[in-house]
Amino acid sequence: MSDFGRVLALTIAAGTAVTGLFITPAQAVVSSDSDCTTKLKVGNSRYKGDIFHSYAKPANGTSNHTGIYYTTKIVVEAPGPGSKSQSRTAATLTKCGPVHKMYVRTTQAVRDAAADHAYRNLRFKPHDKHSNKNKHNGDHELNGAELVWRAYMAANVDLDHNGGTAVHADDIKNDAGTVIYSTRR
Repeated sequence: MSDFGRVLALTIAAGTAVTGLFITPAQAVVSSDSDCTTKLKVGNSRYKGDIFHSYAKPANGTSNHTGIYYTTKIVVEAPGPGSKSQSRTAATLTKCGPVHKMYVRTTQAVRDAAADHAYRNLRFKPHDKHSNKNKHNGDHELNGAELVWRAYMAANVDLDHNGGTAVHADDIKNDAGTVIYSTRR
């Protein structure tokens, strides 16, 4: 048996939790701060076009939140009811944890095009309360996942994990085209 196999066998025999050890980052199960008692800084990204995913209390049948980095320091997001989509400084932006940062498996030119589209065309839109059909009701109103999805669709990349009539933050996080590279708890 290899050294790794012996360590793994001893760890399991001792009852130490190894849940998630062999799960890819996009599939890892992460507990959330269900009452949002802890807000975390989203922080800067590695590259333009990266995405953040954070926990959000369920509202209108959906949960969690996403935004896209226009630059490594500026995020475009649709914060929620009563707010319009906007750009914000990533270093001071706080969200409920955990906060995941991810990139999209494509070229940097495509990520740049998605980020540019979000910044130029998807800011200053009212919040979309119809999250159950957000893929088909146009971009005159946006929620967070819809904004990120539409930005990448403009660059011919579909980030909807399940392909339904609506896209949600978890659909983007769990899509095979996204890769989590950082998690803040």
